[in-house]
Amino acid sequence: MIGLLFGFGGRIGRGLFWLVQVPLIAIVWIYADRVDPLLARWFPYSVFEGLAFALILAAPMIWVQVAITTKRYHDRDKSGFWSLLLLIPAIGWAWVLIECGLLPGARASAPPARQTAP
Repeated sequence: MIGLLFGFGGRIGRGLFWLVQVPLIAIVWIYADRVDPLLARWFPYSVFEGLAFALILAAPMIWVQVAITTKRYHDRDKSGFWSLLLLIPAIGWAWVLIECGLLPGARASAPPARQTAP
């Protein structure tokens, strides 16, 4: 399980991608709804300290998202660097959603190999 969530090697299918994405999206929503306002009250006069602390708390969620997306791109026979699209709000997120969440893996979409006689 640790290798699945924190490692960058290997491949995962759409089902496992969504199995990790749904709880991760719920955790991010709870974080934004509950933790961010709390941090704003704890650091009312220092934006930089508050943002730094928020980033430290969000780092594991960001790491898991990039690791899962990288593995899914490997399953699509693409480089893991495509995960950098997550850095582009809206357009990049939509691209990753379509590419990783909706399209089949490269092995599933490839035509069957033609057999030839020796």
